[in-house]
Amino acid sequence: MAHTVNKRPFPRNIFQQLSKKDCEHFIEALHYTTEAQTTTDVKEALFQFQNLFGFSRVIGGLASLKSDGTFGGFTNVVNVSYPDEWLRLYWQNGYFEVDPVLQTALQKPGTQHWQDLYKGIGSEKQREFVDTAREFGLVDGITTGSADPACKTATFCSFASSDQIDASRYVPLVEYFGYHIHLALLRTAPSNAHLTDQCVKQLTLRELTILNWVKNGKTNWEIAKIMGVTERTIRFHVESIFSKLNVTSRSQAVATAIEHGLPNVV
Repeated sequence: MAHTVNKRPFPRNIFQQLSKKDCEHFIEALHYTTEAQTTTDVKEALFQFQNLFGFSRVIGGLASLKSDGTFGGFTNVVNVSYPDEWLRLYWQNGYFEVDPVLQTALQKPGTQHWQDLYKGIGSEKQREFVDTAREFGLVDGITTGSADPACKTATFCSFASSDQIDASRYVPLVEYFGYHIHLALLRTAPSNAHLTDQCVKQLTLRELTILNWVKNGKTNWEIAKIMGVTERTIRFHVESIFSKLNVTSRSQAVATAIEHGLPNVV
């Protein structure tokens, strides 16, 4: 007897409400997502999806799960268009502990409409999180994710807007697209991605950026050219990094950052 393989049914209803042009756009974005072989490829595919369907901000990545299935830290972040300052606040203020979208994504993988989850917030910290997000133009959005407790890994991808989103139109679309994003994120994740720990939380956003370049083998002069500042400025920041990480060399700084979870932000 032939073995029957369970296949995902084609979601015909999703596309019946789209125009022919929208369908073409979706297929194009899906094509580049399934073809992605590097994080840069994933980033470009997400950027295309953002532009095709009118989202203003997109981010994706991987998170580590603890043994009990709770959030353990970000391991790889593919930032397409989220504000850098918002990412710094999210990380250093520990918003991941109260973000209802992230918490729901880990407990109930799938696709979530932000406004549906915001209706249930109650704590002052959660209200602070939502209000701060809105200040950065993250008013509404859709997050899709998948969790694998056995491998202690979860993927996520958020599509945000500065206005209200037509959830009935876009949630099913993002959910279908999210399956392929999940595979692409797993396929292209760096093998040396690690958790984010308290040690490197002391670093400023600029110091994190510089340390990422140091990790990639760039000299102070090269980093200065990349960032459009003087080499003296870079040396100043590198010395600050050494002080905060309690190290005396670039190699020690990189080793410490990797050990304690310097996010691989691309």
